[in-house]
Amino acid sequence: MPNLGSFPRPFALALLVAFTSLRAFAADPALKIVSSDQTVALTQEDVRALPHSALTAFDPHLKESHVYSGVLVRDLLAKVGAPLGEKLRGPAMRTVVVFRAKDGYATVFALAEFDDAFSNRELLLADSEDGKPLGDNAGPFRLVVPGDKRAARWARMVTSIELMQVAGRTP
Repeated sequence: MPNLGSFPRPFALALLVAFTSLRAFAADPALKIVSSDQTVALTQEDVRALPHSALTAFDPHLKESHVYSGVLVRDLLAKVGAPLGEKLRGPAMRTVVVFRAKDGYATVFALAEFDDAFSNRELLLADSEDGKPLGDNAGPFRLVVPGDKRAARWARMVTSIELMQVAGRTP
């Protein structure tokens, strides 16, 4: 916090408001990862600092291949204690993962789709395409789902990832 004592009072007040606004803006999360136990909020800088993977995937919408770079979704899910690996059995098999986008779009996956023991696919939350940051119409993050014949589960402008439990049936 800057020392505002040497500035005239109205100017000091304006500086204080501007500084506070900038701090609030800089801290705004770009991505929330939510489970029943916890929520992790990450800025774009936080996500950029995480280990990244790159993959080439065919975009069925545009009918062309691109190189995407981003964080493996399973690594993001681990941040909220998602039951992966040996923990993914029994009631945990009823866990779904919902991706929500800024424009209201949402798509759902079974948690098992992100586990190495169930699938060889690597699903990526990309922050760049062909070496460039995603544009406003796709970013800040895009879910890349290689192997899907239709791109309906490729979500752009992703802002949250939520783990939810599907209710079990009583026998």
